[in-house]
Amino acid sequence: MIDQVTEQLAKIQLKDEDVATYIAGIVEDESMEDEEKREVIAEFLSETTDENTDKVIESILLAWKERQGNAEKARAEEKAKALEEIHEREKARQERSVKEMQENAELRRNHAKQLTKEERAQRERLMQQYGYDLDGVRENAKGETEIVYKDRSGGAAAPIETPTSSKSKTRSVANK
Repeated sequence: MIDQVTEQLAKIQLKDEDVATYIAGIVEDESMEDEEKREVIAEFLSETTDENTDKVIESILLAWKERQGNAEKARAEEKAKALEEIHEREKARQERSVKEMQENAELRRNHAKQLTKEERAQRERLMQQYGYDLDGVRENAKGETEIVYKDRSGGAAAPIETPTSSKSKTRSVANK
């Protein structure tokens, strides 16, 4: 900014680096309104030169506004670019997350749980104790997995009424 002020002051035959620095400081002061800056600079220049300073002051303030506008545009573009990058990273993260969830769901569907000997024996004891035998696993119309048990209680227990009215008991388990 000092170079621009020095250049404008040279047009009115004022070549003093200290004056240029002082005026640049006034112009860059954001606590002052433009009109107040114009008055302060005009008063200061009227004491240092007899030349008409209106055009010089206007040029200096206009150059400052233009410079501020360009800096603001650059900041806005930088912010927009950063936001775009954030949105792209978030979208990619969400896509990866959805893909991982789909892969995990597919693995869970395709991978039957392998029971250890102890787990199989315990399951068999429980099945015998409560009178049910696993008849099979099937998928219903809703895509849910149903486990079908045979009644091994010797007819003592009444079959559970289901809409299909079969003699075997079923229990629905949602696929996860």
